[in-house]
Amino acid sequence: MTVAPASAATADPTNRWTHWQLFTVVRSLAVDGDSIWVGTDHGLMRFYPKTQDKEVYGTQDGLLSSVVLFVKVAPDKRVWAGTAGGGLSSFDGARWTFYTPYGYGTSLNYGATWTSWPQGRGIGDLWVYNVAFDPKGTMWAATWKGLSRFDGNGFHTFTVKDGLVDKWVYTLAIDRDGRIWCGTEGGVSRYNPKSAKGAWVSWTNHDGVGAPAPPVTPENTEASYYAGSAAGGRHHAAGGPKDISRPVNPNYISSSLFDREGRLWVGTMGGGLARFDGRAWTSYTTKDGLSGDVVYALSLDETRNVLWIGTNDGVSRYDFRTFTSFRKEDGLFAGAVYAVAVDPAGDKWFGSYGQVSRYQGD
Repeated sequence: MTVAPASAATADPTNRWTHWQLFTVVRSLAVDGDSIWVGTDHGLMRFYPKTQDKEVYGTQDGLLSSVVLFVKVAPDKRVWAGTAGGGLSSFDGARWTFYTPYGYGTSLNYGATWTSWPQGRGIGDLWVYNVAFDPKGTMWAATWKGLSRFDGNGFHTFTVKDGLVDKWVYTLAIDRDGRIWCGTEGGVSRYNPKSAKGAWVSWTNHDGVGAPAPPVTPENTEASYYAGSAAGGRHHAAGGPKDISRPVNPNYISSSLFDREGRLWVGTMGGGLARFDGRAWTSYTTKDGLSGDVVYALSLDETRNVLWIGTNDGVSRYDFRTFTSFRKEDGLFAGAVYAVAVDPAGDKWFGSYGQVSRYQGD
């Protein structure tokens, strides 16, 4: 993976912006101390901004696929990476372990270090989009065949038969009560592990999740938004030309998080940003000041209590009162932003097509 520094945007006279060229799609970012993990279409990179050093990991190092859909640093500092077609991989600082629907191991030769799962105990799918850890430390994984729970010895996968609104799960967020909130292609589903009955509850665009879908135009289709997005995938392009006329899908949840007040925020593919306060949904779109109605990524600046939103048309900063947007003319490198992260110093990191950008303003 080639990394080249790029000069700060000339549109920003205070030099608050710095850009690094990667020549690939940046799909995910995760802060790890003084380094940034960068998930791309050409593998995973750990980048050290102060020294400009980097460590690059690909299929030769323990990934079964070079397309890294997400990267996350767990509470125990283990790094987890979900891939397109290669399952889930974890890195303990010395070696990789990878998990598939069929087995797990630490070697790519499937020899002595490979263990096959009993039937139905593997992770739900080879396409893994997110992981989250509940208060007990249990890991949950978002896959293209449902929600998978890892108990240390194997996975149990929840599907639409259990109550999940849609099998394509892209995002996960866990609330203070340990309930699992799944963002899918068909809306939001909440799973309560403590509930024997009625464990699943779901909401869709009909219930207020996101604004209504806009009219179909040549520029306003699934194909135009999913081509390079962190949330896109093979099944959107599988149908060929017939997909071009399909409108964007406000039921498609591409990002999610909880704020300091315990409210859930979700980004949709065409319905803007939505907030759930436990009783009702409220939606925000470009009419409210959001930079774009396709929301790929969300990150909360805990220190300043500011929400950063990566969209199809730049980045928005939301202080829970007003949206402030940044586009190319404001110093941002690219139009669409697929990944957002905030480091301990308060610097904001944005991933786009061919670039990682750092913003050192408020």
